[in-house]
Amino acid sequence: MADEVLAVWMDGFATPAGRLARTAQGDTAFVYDSNYVAAGGPVLSLSLPIEEEAFGDVETRAFFANLLPENAQLQRVMEREGLARDDVVGLLGHFGADCAGSISCLPLGAPPLKCPGVLATDYEPLDDRALLRIVKSLREERRLPVEVGDPSPVAGVQSKVAITQLPNGQFALPREGLRVPTTHILKVPARRDFRDARNEEAAAILAVSAGLDVSVPIAIRIDDVDALLITRFDRVVRDGVVTRIHQEDFAQALGLPSQLKYQRRGKPGRWFDVEAALTVLDQTRDPQAARLAFLRTTVFNLCIGNTDNHAKNHAILYDGPAAPRLAPLYDLLPIRLSQDFTHELAYQIGSARFFDDMSGEDLIAFFSLMGVSDDDLDLVIDGEIRPMIEALEAASPRLRSTGLKPFNDLLGREIDELAEKLQLDVAVEPRDYFPSDGI
Repeated sequence: MADEVLAVWMDGFATPAGRLARTAQGDTAFVYDSNYVAAGGPVLSLSLPIEEEAFGDVETRAFFANLLPENAQLQRVMEREGLARDDVVGLLGHFGADCAGSISCLPLGAPPLKCPGVLATDYEPLDDRALLRIVKSLREERRLPVEVGDPSPVAGVQSKVAITQLPNGQFALPREGLRVPTTHILKVPARRDFRDARNEEAAAILAVSAGLDVSVPIAIRIDDVDALLITRFDRVVRDGVVTRIHQEDFAQALGLPSQLKYQRRGKPGRWFDVEAALTVLDQTRDPQAARLAFLRTTVFNLCIGNTDNHAKNHAILYDGPAAPRLAPLYDLLPIRLSQDFTHELAYQIGSARFFDDMSGEDLIAFFSLMGVSDDDLDLVIDGEIRPMIEALEAASPRLRSTGLKPFNDLLGREIDELAEKLQLDVAVEPRDYFPSDGI
């Protein structure tokens, strides 16, 4: 395996952020460019703070591997080019121009490709027939139409495509050869999971009712295909021009490969647990507010049965000259409605690995770990948790009225159980029985 070097660019800067290299032995390394540092460029990641020395294989591989898509497109390139999954630099040689976010990885000497997009001139509108071909391909988990491609591969295992919505509401893709930013993600559940679009929309609306900062997707129907239209929070559209905002998920910020995004897959010091999350939260612009937001988000996810709130479903945004801030919530889904996935918690609450094993003491231990003192415990439970549970219960009739009865039954069971564990006297409307996992 020969040496390979790529220039790493941050959108908006005239000089590369640094160089990404693979040695003949297969190790990876990254070093910042001194001109980029002098220009005031932001860090690529909390796990890659600006330093003069090169970062070694562990730190480099973890961050840059998280830029690769987690879908069939990656497998196709591996097979076509004869590349191994751990050849991060080799794979970014194929995906680096279009990797998600503000970063691109290009051959040395190549000019930067990513640039702001002008809505009036840089996007090709999709007619109804072309759009339908795209969403049907995604629903059936087939390749996208050849003439479409994916203008900006987005991470994740679900079928989705980056897309732009023009001011007139029409969907469009970047014109051929342009690396301009998209404004939305169009997520299309597989045919068997068609309810996921409405469930995810409903979960986000519930999050709004609970007072959380959330990117609210819109469930839409294109012909007979259920889809979800998600506005990208890492984009700014101003005066008809679309620009990118640098962001990273918690896995990248922690220097964890995507395989370790759950606590159950790692080991102490190399997994996503509450302590790991705190190391990210405490480096944000307002650590105290970030801790409270993460605490409330955790409780909210318990309420809606979302056990998939792993490290890649939390992110930070570099949208100012100071430290990053927490990004809005996204990918909220009542996973416990499905028997196709494990219902083990993404990270333990106290010593509990499953909701049904969780005790009040486990919740108190979680609050304590988040920095809630004994003196403030009642204040947090009565001032933050009780109002959240009551707000979710008050918002629940919408689930019934929109035909999402299973979600409503799950919500009722979870908030009732949670209130009991915390010894809260909260009135919860009786629902039909929602079975536990029997764990």
